[in-house]
Amino acid sequence: MKRQLKSRKSLLLLGCVFVLAIQGASADDVKFADLKGNLTIDKSPVKTENGALSSYAPALEKVMPSVVTVFSSRSIEMKRDPQQEELFRKMFPDVPEDFFEKQEENGGERTEEGLGSGVIITSDGYIVTNNHVVGDADEIKVTLPNSKKEYTAKVIGADPRTDVALIKIEATDLPHVTIGDSSKLRIGDVVLAVGNPLSLEQSASAGIVSALGRNELNITNGGFENFIQTDAAINRGNSGGALVDANGRLIGINTAIQSSFSGGNIGIGFAIPSNMTIDIVQRLLDGGGVVKRGFLGVFLRELDGNLAKALGRDDQSGVLITEVGSGTPAEDAGLKPGDLIVGYNGKDVASLQRLRLDISNTAPGVEAAFALIRNGKKKDLNVTLGDLDTDNNLMAGVVRPGNGGAQPQELVEGVRVKNLDKETRTALKLDDKIEGILVETVKDTSPAAEAGLRPGTVITQIDQNDVDSVKAAYGIVEKFDSDVLLLQVYVAGRRDILAIPLNP
Repeated sequence: MKRQLKSRKSLLLLGCVFVLAIQGASADDVKFADLKGNLTIDKSPVKTENGALSSYAPALEKVMPSVVTVFSSRSIEMKRDPQQEELFRKMFPDVPEDFFEKQEENGGERTEEGLGSGVIITSDGYIVTNNHVVGDADEIKVTLPNSKKEYTAKVIGADPRTDVALIKIEATDLPHVTIGDSSKLRIGDVVLAVGNPLSLEQSASAGIVSALGRNELNITNGGFENFIQTDAAINRGNSGGALVDANGRLIGINTAIQSSFSGGNIGIGFAIPSNMTIDIVQRLLDGGGVVKRGFLGVFLRELDGNLAKALGRDDQSGVLITEVGSGTPAEDAGLKPGDLIVGYNGKDVASLQRLRLDISNTAPGVEAAFALIRNGKKKDLNVTLGDLDTDNNLMAGVVRPGNGGAQPQELVEGVRVKNLDKETRTALKLDDKIEGILVETVKDTSPAAEAGLRPGTVITQIDQNDVDSVKAAYGIVEKFDSDVLLLQVYVAGRRDILAIPLNP
């Protein structure tokens, strides 16, 4: 469950769970409307007695009886790896020739076991946990606090893209926590983490909310992330465990930590907000155990200072459409490259990740309202969203950059370009005399970025040759055999010349 970061740190998925419930209903027939009446929800502000908080014991007394332990197991087929065998033989040259053959004959499978935590949310046995705890399990067992009785759990549904899963045990009259409103969290709010870290049952730690809306951490499969960051100490075994506020209300599900190679806590943990968790629970129950997500069919990028200036924007708000897939809902509705999305369903677009999450949280078939800036003018457009799981293959034929064939993704290291179309020329207010190709993205650490090349720049010449298409640009670069590539560019109403080292 370990994911490596660029430095000597890693993100670790932790392993834990949560319990929900409905009395007198079959798990297969339950919808969220049936469940909702049994949830205890409190969205009021945090209150403390006499205006001061001297102990977290009252809050923990509310939540700890509902924290459960989840054990999962699965059988894994053992596959021989020739490279590992060769390395093993170099380290141990006296190993018999038939050593690995005999190992395979003695058993082609092994059992992998996992441990997680959980919190009872209602009373009759529904459990919310991380997908990485139970998603691939062959068998799931749950034990309650201070009880040796073991329950077999059934997976009701799972969503790898948010790392939320819903399971159920057959039990009644279970203790449950009150669910808080995670949208009201503020940086600095006191939070408590409860779970079974490192197999230590019923452990609690205290900290604060360190940040909100963390994304692009590559924790989940698909990247629909909106994490609460906390410095409350959480470790391996906390996945699915409770993150609660000072009143003992559930406001998050502990999911991962950023750690050193030791795998221990360094004060950076991540939790799925309770509002997002309950939304996924609803969609799992009402969607037959899977979460359906809206699909638009575009490639997007955020504005930087240069691109905003080139578009005549006073700020960097909004998200720019750079490509529209053929046959997608976006193309059918009339969205075009160069459109700047500034609003979605009545809300301002704060960031690319937020827009992506909002679209994914909209059900397929729903008509979504987009507010755009096209050619400097405001425009409203409605798009009936497709299904991310079934329609995403429509983007498979979109070649980036441009649509002119199977050129490589990057013109030079870290640089993607696209052809100038009528809409982009209008958006950039380019004179008809300006011919070239548009720089779409530039990797921050690339030689081109260090030389001053920025997204939104128009490349008019490469190696002193005029450029009027992506195809022509690739042809010039492919024939270039020196160490420094000369570019003539046009940006923000002026021309410039940049020297890009190709072998720094």
